[in-house]
Amino acid sequence: MSAIQTFLEHADRILSGVMARLPPPLNNPRVRFRLQAGAALGLIAAFLVVLILLTQLLAPLNRIATDFLYHAVAPSPRIAIIAIDKKSLDAIGTFPWSRAIHAELLKHLAQAPPRVIAFDIVFAPPMPDDDAFAAALKQSSNVSIALSAADDAGVAILPDTLPVYSQISLPSDALVANAKWLGHRIIPPDGDRITRQIPAAIRFEEKTYPALGLIAAAAYMGASNVEYDVPTRQARIERYRLPLDEYGSALLNFTSPNADIATYSYVDVLRGEIPPDVFADKLVFVGGNSTIESEQYAIPLQLGEARTYNVNLQADLANMLLSTPPQTLQSQSALEQLGLILAMALLVGLTLPFVRLLYSVSLTLFYLVGLMLFAFDAFHRGFVIQIFYPGLALVLTAASIITFRYFSEERRRQFLRLLFRRYVPAEILGRVIEAIDRGEVPLTGTRRIVTVLYADLRGFAVLPEETRAEVVLQTVNRYMELAMQAISAHGGTVSKPMGDALVAIWNAPLDQVDHCARGLYAAVEIRQNILQYQKRNPEQERFSVGIGLATGWAVLGNLSALGKVEYTLVGDTVNVAARISAFSNNNQILADTSTAQAAPPEILVRELSPVRVRGRKEPLPVWDVREATPLAEDTTDPE
Repeated sequence: MSAIQTFLEHADRILSGVMARLPPPLNNPRVRFRLQAGAALGLIAAFLVVLILLTQLLAPLNRIATDFLYHAVAPSPRIAIIAIDKKSLDAIGTFPWSRAIHAELLKHLAQAPPRVIAFDIVFAPPMPDDDAFAAALKQSSNVSIALSAADDAGVAILPDTLPVYSQISLPSDALVANAKWLGHRIIPPDGDRITRQIPAAIRFEEKTYPALGLIAAAAYMGASNVEYDVPTRQARIERYRLPLDEYGSALLNFTSPNADIATYSYVDVLRGEIPPDVFADKLVFVGGNSTIESEQYAIPLQLGEARTYNVNLQADLANMLLSTPPQTLQSQSALEQLGLILAMALLVGLTLPFVRLLYSVSLTLFYLVGLMLFAFDAFHRGFVIQIFYPGLALVLTAASIITFRYFSEERRRQFLRLLFRRYVPAEILGRVIEAIDRGEVPLTGTRRIVTVLYADLRGFAVLPEETRAEVVLQTVNRYMELAMQAISAHGGTVSKPMGDALVAIWNAPLDQVDHCARGLYAAVEIRQNILQYQKRNPEQERFSVGIGLATGWAVLGNLSALGKVEYTLVGDTVNVAARISAFSNNNQILADTSTAQAAPPEILVRELSPVRVRGRKEPLPVWDVREATPLAEDTTDPE
């Protein structure tokens, strides 16, 4: 145990030495305490938020907060959609149509050929006119067709691999053989039924099928193939990179589902009402809307209220890659997310302890707005910041610090205000409390040189017996107010108001280099105030005052008894001031040698005969104190 104790003492000395060498304000104990407390509360809040993140308890709220970042992006002019809409169904008939109709569409588009055509339609099962459509596919040589998952398909989704399907719906062999590319149109929604991502590719029987929008964009860019590297979270298309998550899915950046990407009615294109050159050298998607789709896809735009269709989502995927610059999205990594949670918690933890509680809420809101702006800017640059968890860490840390400070500091400061407002002038009350917080004014007790003024009110013996008690108290209160006004004006601290007497001190609790002069000024002003008051109110009962001043060592601190706490001083200096006061005549000021020798030029001092006071063997020299220009009614007798 002794070895451990020695080690701890040695470590404490080293730590104290290091702290002492820190630059201001870090070497301030109060600053260090606030930094330590704030950092500790921030770390605790960050730890709790990480636990919530890992358990996914608040995942729905996180999705909602992240969806708030989504906004419609600009469409690429190189993409167009030919929609199988209600107008087309009314003109051509119930879907599915004869595949010869699609062959006619390809022939019409061949007049000013698009660079790539992508059919977001599953051509299964086989139909009698597949040969005509296959011939048109072969002749066009720029068409991608789609596959989908079978109704009873199972899927294996494992980290760092593409999803593997057990059953898929493929077009007929003739169509597959003559199409240039084959892509899947599978877009599973998230757990809350909102679609935010798309599998970049799927696996079936050792074959890889890219998403239709991805392979169409790659073909448009002239890429020979798409490479998938799920462990490094990316798909590569020549020099382009599509960020992926750990399950091989890409986040979608959405255009407006209703107006952004140029969309034309299938029947209008088929009939030649849309000039073929509108589609020249473009990427054209052909697909249906609610008239042939079994469901709409909810997307994050408008906080999940927007709805769109598969063909639009495939076009959005292509739009991300064909925009200039590319508008791909990348999620935070787990490490980045943890880092942001910790950063927000520590930001609040290291700053809020130094802000008044009144402003803490405002600063917290400022940080939240800053986090939102940072997230919006990051989203614009292609990074999706999950703001819910950092925001939660921020709020939890702020709430913890506000609560902690209220119970550990603010209540203490309230106590100090109530304690010291009886003793010190209001204008320096804040400075006194700040000095206590910095450790410069120990409440547990400190020794220092002070100037003590002891003033007692005299004249009660000559009051008529019929004088009412309330009149006496009113008069005493008025005289005491005059005295305390003078003390306060010269920065004194009233230590003990005691009915007909009071004790005031200087150089405590704050340092005052000129404390002797301040005490003398205050004593002279007390006498002047009383004489002037009596001159203005000759009809009122008259009191006189005896004032004693002494300078020397005293012990100051809190005294507590029976639940009552007072800040006071004890020591021989107080006794000397009180006993000198007892020797003063009416309205006379007496001071000891230490005080008198520090008198400023405006105050006259004259040494009197020494007096004998209790507790001292030798007589005590005393000095008469007067202002340089005495009042007309100065009735004091210096002797």
